[in-house]
Amino acid sequence: MGKITHAFSKVADETPIDPSMLKRSARWVMNRSQLNSEEAKSIAPVYAQYLVGKSRATSVAKFDLQWSCKLHEKMFRAIWTWAGKPRRIELEGPWSKFYDVEPHLYSLLEDLVEWKSSGMNMLEQATTLHHRATLIHPFENGNGRWARLMSNIWLKKNGHKIVLWPDDHIVGCASANRDKYIDAIKTADAGDIDDLLRMHKEYLEP
Repeated sequence: MGKITHAFSKVADETPIDPSMLKRSARWVMNRSQLNSEEAKSIAPVYAQYLVGKSRATSVAKFDLQWSCKLHEKMFRAIWTWAGKPRRIELEGPWSKFYDVEPHLYSLLEDLVEWKSSGMNMLEQATTLHHRATLIHPFENGNGRWARLMSNIWLKKNGHKIVLWPDDHIVGCASANRDKYIDAIKTADAGDIDDLLRMHKEYLEP
């Protein structure tokens, strides 16, 4: 990885940011505040496309490997060269090995079909999808936001209320909400999704 500058210093339990992977058009971004702002602007229209009103994009979302990578690419293509590309590097953490990313993601998306046919509660499906997608960590960065959006698209596609995540409090800076979220993810990593499921319920739209 390229040098991690002080301006992009790592937040606890966050995948490190490599500024050398910024797209040429985004090389003016020099610190976390600018990066957070530009990423939010890049992601906003994708959220709107899938989650606002009656969305054809949501109704035809295929939830296959190609679609899931394309979703990530849409979210981050204005900023990062790695947008939508399954990672080819190892990351320090509990995540899938880079060579397992695509088979693990393929298996996860195949499991969605079985969960739906088994009668699993829809919010539990979304929570499990969210967690397993995060644990696979298919991309160099942006995995949490991608996983949260994908689980919300699954909810909306199946006629369920979505989860209104306070992303401004859990992305890019330390906060009590972020600590609570990370703790819930770690507990899910250990095999218990109850805390993460409770957070989904807590932020469920009215």
